[in-house]
Amino acid sequence: MSAGRRVRLLPEETVRRIAAGEVIVRPANAVKELIENSLDAGATDIRVEIKLGGKNLIRVSDNGCGMTREDVRLAVARHATSKIDTAEDLTRITSYGFRGEALASIAAVTRLTVETNTDESGPGTGLEIEGGETKGISEIVRPRGTTITGRMLFYNLPVRRAFMKSDNYEARLVVENVRNYAIAYPGVGFTVVSNEREVMRLGPAGSVKERLKALFEKRVVEGLVETKVDNPLLSLSGFLGDPTRSRSFYEVQAIFMNKRPVRNPTVVRAVYEGYGPVLTGNNPDFVLFIETDPSRLDVNLHPTKQEVRFADERFLFDFVSEAVRQGLGIQRGKETADADFLYQRGFVPEDAAPQEFWQLHNTYILAQVTSGYVIVDQHAAHERILFEEVMKGREDVAPQGLLFPITLELSAEEFEAYERAKDRLAKMGVEVVPYSGRTVAVETVPAGSFMGKDEVRELFADLAKVKPGDVGIGTELAKVVACKGAVKAGQRLTSPEMESIINRLFACKEPYFCPHGRPAIIKITVEDLERRFGRT
Repeated sequence: MSAGRRVRLLPEETVRRIAAGEVIVRPANAVKELIENSLDAGATDIRVEIKLGGKNLIRVSDNGCGMTREDVRLAVARHATSKIDTAEDLTRITSYGFRGEALASIAAVTRLTVETNTDESGPGTGLEIEGGETKGISEIVRPRGTTITGRMLFYNLPVRRAFMKSDNYEARLVVENVRNYAIAYPGVGFTVVSNEREVMRLGPAGSVKERLKALFEKRVVEGLVETKVDNPLLSLSGFLGDPTRSRSFYEVQAIFMNKRPVRNPTVVRAVYEGYGPVLTGNNPDFVLFIETDPSRLDVNLHPTKQEVRFADERFLFDFVSEAVRQGLGIQRGKETADADFLYQRGFVPEDAAPQEFWQLHNTYILAQVTSGYVIVDQHAAHERILFEEVMKGREDVAPQGLLFPITLELSAEEFEAYERAKDRLAKMGVEVVPYSGRTVAVETVPAGSFMGKDEVRELFADLAKVKPGDVGIGTELAKVVACKGAVKAGQRLTSPEMESIINRLFACKEPYFCPHGRPAIIKITVEDLERRFGRT
């Protein structure tokens, strides 16, 4: 305690803002809380509207059971809830949580309006709140259900508002949040409108798989293996990506515990453990639903309830990893079974064909130089080459025409990123022609690049992550194009290809590092070798 300062209670308004800031960190948190309220209210149709990524407007409308006037008054008060009566009820909650706590938190940091009705044959209730204080309550006419509107998030906490990221980034998090609940509740229709533009519309689906088909490309869903494993303490169901179709970039990795979208590092590690070496360094898609007694879950580990801990994390890890092995038919600890698994899916042993004495493990190129030899990471090296070529000749990079154009259906975020970057991409050798809707055809790639459909798919996914306001957006785009066009680790090269990479690398301005700063070359001198072998 500072000298001369006395301990004192904080004013109620300050306490309210601090508590709200723990639950509502960004627009996506507010949307999450409101969607959960709608689902708890039995809604079958939920509409989310945002402006400027949710910074200026968040509106969630539903056709749920609505609230009475008394319910509305209490719902925006702190520590008011329809979910529990005693402390013991905390271990038995099967709904999402404290409706009143969420509304009170949002009301403390926005200009909030609540419009609700339990029966459209009678009047509904409208409530206006600013900074947690009720400004007015009135009778309104509206259908059964609830609409909650929050304007100017963190208007009364300017420092917190300044820490939010770009509008596009915040909007992407909101869409991801809605997508997760859409997967968990396929029978509910979801609509998302960003800046008065509809970016997602999902009608009710008959199953999780049907919902996944509406959210992801056909190839992604076709690569999923359905699985279900039961245990007296846990049950696991969902979908696991076929390891033979895995790639460096995954489309979806979603975990649901008792239908709650959560982050749980234990489950993620267990999934990768279950796949084992058959992933060959790639990342799998998966959508997993874990059901258990609520008393075995701690959902209050974090104020936003996005992180959940199981009572016995060791048991959870073992159960999930074994469930993954069962679902994919992988035998634990038996090398022959793993080999059979790989063979049945088209893999061949590494020694099935002779190696090139200058490429090591189809990943590193060894080349002799005057003072010793160098070991070159083929991917990092080729990435550096393409990056400098794209940056140096940005206006006239030679495009390489594709015999068969690559056709893709982009997500809303990817299509928006493509529209922003299409002129720059064309100058970098990636020429794209739009078709109907969000379908595009890639007709050319940079000359000398190794870019197939998977790499092009990943290219657009990474483009969506590039912030449009970045001063160095051209450099960031060049990094993405170079990364996706570079030869991959594990790819066998011919002697001329290896020679070309070595020669072009040493012609670069900065040959020792890839554009992301990872080493591309390790040099071993003759003196180093002589010292290691005891010659000096």
